[in-house]
Amino acid sequence: MKSHALLVGLGIFLSRIAGLVRERVFAHYFGNSDAGDAFKAALKIPNFLQNLFGEGVLSASFIPVYAQLLAKKHDEDAAKVASVIGSLLFLLTSGLVLAGVLATPFFD
Repeated sequence: MKSHALLVGLGIFLSRIAGLVRERVFAHYFGNSDAGDAFKAALKIPNFLQNLFGEGVLSASFIPVYAQLLAKKHDEDAAKVASVIGSLLFLLTSGLVLAGVLATPFFD
């Protein structure tokens, strides 16, 4: 049980480190240019989705339910819950990306 929580925490930590490295690299190459501003603006929505789904509301609601099912040895139910949540996240994120791609001509 603790190892699962450790893996989630490690994944979040590594994601934050990768984001820091990304920011440093882009700051080095773009500085305070228009291209750098466009890049930062483009990352606002993915960062919001990560905070909401990856490290926010979803984690607070999904992880306790999933951990409880695993603790009670309901591995099949835990796998179903994880599969449904993963599928819903995939569909929601895909829909948002598709809407963004289709809406880009109107922002020109």
